[in-house]
Amino acid sequence: MTERIYESDAYCKKFTGVVESCVMMDGKYGIVLNKTAFFPEGGGQAADKGTINGITVVDVQQKGNEIIHTVESELKVGEEVNCEIDWELRYSRMQGHTGEHIISGVVNSLYGYDNVGFHMGEKSMTVDFNGSLTVEDIEKIEINANRAIYINADIVAYYPSKEELEKLQYRSKKEIDDDLRIVSIGEDIDCCACCAPHVAKTGEVGIIKVIDFYSYKQGTRIEMIAGSDAFKDYMNLNATIKELMKMLSSPRDSVVESVREKITAYQALSSDYDKKSKRLALCELELVEINNSVYAIADNLSFDELRYCSNELVEKDYNVCLLISKQGEEGYTYVVSSKSEDVRPIAKQLNET
Repeated sequence: MTERIYESDAYCKKFTGVVESCVMMDGKYGIVLNKTAFFPEGGGQAADKGTINGITVVDVQQKGNEIIHTVESELKVGEEVNCEIDWELRYSRMQGHTGEHIISGVVNSLYGYDNVGFHMGEKSMTVDFNGSLTVEDIEKIEINANRAIYINADIVAYYPSKEELEKLQYRSKKEIDDDLRIVSIGEDIDCCACCAPHVAKTGEVGIIKVIDFYSYKQGTRIEMIAGSDAFKDYMNLNATIKELMKMLSSPRDSVVESVREKITAYQALSSDYDKKSKRLALCELELVEINNSVYAIADNLSFDELRYCSNELVEKDYNVCLLISKQGEEGYTYVVSSKSEDVRPIAKQLNET
């Protein structure tokens, strides 16, 4: 059984271990160490990255009591190796996962909903709850979650005894009989079964931000970020706002209104342009009349322009109106219309031609 350092010391960045087995797997090597601080994929969180004797660890998975580290090069059985965690990535995930626990605890205490799904992606996390939430609910959840950060509450991970477990109120997405690890946050913020490493104090999460939410499987999915990811997101948003301020010559608190004004003006100009372009197309058509019908061939007129011209011409009591526009090398667009004739045979002949 591999000793799991990350369970007792989430802040272990470097350690030495002994290679117990090395097996080739799909062109790479699966390494089992006597102990490890690498967290294997699980509980919605991806596997840690890092190095073993300078060799990149590309994946970490738990199989039974063993934790298998996938590396590019072979390592000798019995060899003592130096291992290092990608700490920036690990700590960011610890902040995020703890942030998710805080959000889930707040939702459960305020509305009684359970966390029924969690996934930690590269840019954000999604948390699924088995109940509906409103805009006002989300705002309240977010405020309470960040208050939990401000009080800098203790976070403790431990394996309770059977007697302790019987008295404990905790969240869990599945039934676990043995080796149940509990992560407890503060006195009443959250208590949940979890296998992942977490920060030691809620203050280390820094900030929790809900960036979106929507209905999902009769419940609600929240998309959120926390910790350094939330800070980076704010930096990017702030840079975007500053660029918009320059482009619009607008103060910060008026950027949204300035954008609305620009969009309204653009829509008015676009509508006016559309009307004029259609009228111009009608004026430029070289019409050919045959037996009270009319046709014309033009270059690079849009379908909407052809349809407008056709509608106008049919109103002048032409029996059939056929307008064709060559679209560069891509072929032809046409509109054929009539108030009295069935134009489907004409359309069929055109399509064949």
